[in-house]
Amino acid sequence: MKNSLAYIANRIWLILAIYAASLLLAALGFALLENKSFTDGLWWAVVTALTIGYGDLSPATPAGRVMGIAFGHFWIFFVVPMIVANIIMHLVDDRHLFSDEEQRELLERLRRVEAHLERQSARDAAPSQSQA
Repeated sequence: MKNSLAYIANRIWLILAIYAASLLLAALGFALLENKSFTDGLWWAVVTALTIGYGDLSPATPAGRVMGIAFGHFWIFFVVPMIVANIIMHLVDDRHLFSDEEQRELLERLRRVEAHLERQSARDAAPSQSQA
């Protein structure tokens, strides 16, 4: 699940597609459950998703209220954090992040250090073998 959420959070187009689909689904659900027009449902879904809550349209039926609770929580706890995470990911500059070139240079230096240590170890071991 964590990998799926990371996949979604890194793709703003997917977040926006989920958001748009959820608005349309909520609008349709509101319209059907509350016997309202689709445009009224869309207005309610947008106002609810943005947590504005004007109160001009609200679910009156038990099923409509349950749907409103579910969609409200979905937007606040899933869609909004995904959008925020995506924005932060693009705004935060990681100064500790190495470029590919820097990583290759460090790897080469590490190989040289390891080779030097192996040669030094072999030289240190050689006198002790001749003493034995």
